[in-house]
Amino acid sequence: MRSTTHEFDTELRHDGRVVTLGAVTYRGRTVLQPGPDRFAPLRRWAQDVADQLGGPVTWRASSEGDVVEEGTVHPAAPAVGEESGRAC
Repeated sequence: MRSTTHEFDTELRHDGRVVTLGAVTYRGRTVLQPGPDRFAPLRRWAQDVADQLGGPVTWRASSEGDVVEEGTVHPAAPAVGEESGRAC
């Protein structure tokens, strides 16, 4: 591992369970670059999954068994005109 990175145990959870979509289980080890946006990739992954599932997704990064950072994202609001699918 390079000195400019840090590896974390990461997971995405929905309804209290680790998310699995198709053949992808959102739990593993992830190398994240240090800095103020270190956990941005986890937030983006969680947002994409929340949008697909239509419900909140919690992301978590742990190191040596301790939670380092976590957060919950909610599905994005539908774009104007996409809410009901009907024409104006």
